[in-house]
Amino acid sequence: MPQTAAAGPTPPLPERGHVWLDDADPTLLRMRGEVDVAVVEELRDGLGAESARGTDLALVLPQVRVVDMSEVTFADSSAVGLLAGLVMALQPAGERLVVRGIGPAVETLLEVTGLRPHLAVEG
Repeated sequence: MPQTAAAGPTPPLPERGHVWLDDADPTLLRMRGEVDVAVVEELRDGLGAESARGTDLALVLPQVRVVDMSEVTFADSSAVGLLAGLVMALQPAGERLVVRGIGPAVETLLEVTGLRPHLAVEG
């Protein structure tokens, strides 16, 4: 009789990402799970932005001052583009975008892309 590998728990699938404005605080943009191009496109569609480029999204998110990334498990260049667009939108007023709860992988991505020095990072 052939032996089979012991059945163990199935590893969880990566959580599909989501980006949304906090209902209680419109200055807060929340991110969760894997934030990639599909998730940023979904945000664009939901907000009616012309494109998913960060600058276009920033135009429809003028009130955002804080981004909570404490539940982000993965972020790609689309997430970085969104953050960069928000940073650029705040610069003329002398404001900095606050980003909360970045993990090591996201921090490395922000360092490599050069965006980290332009952010006020909390916790």
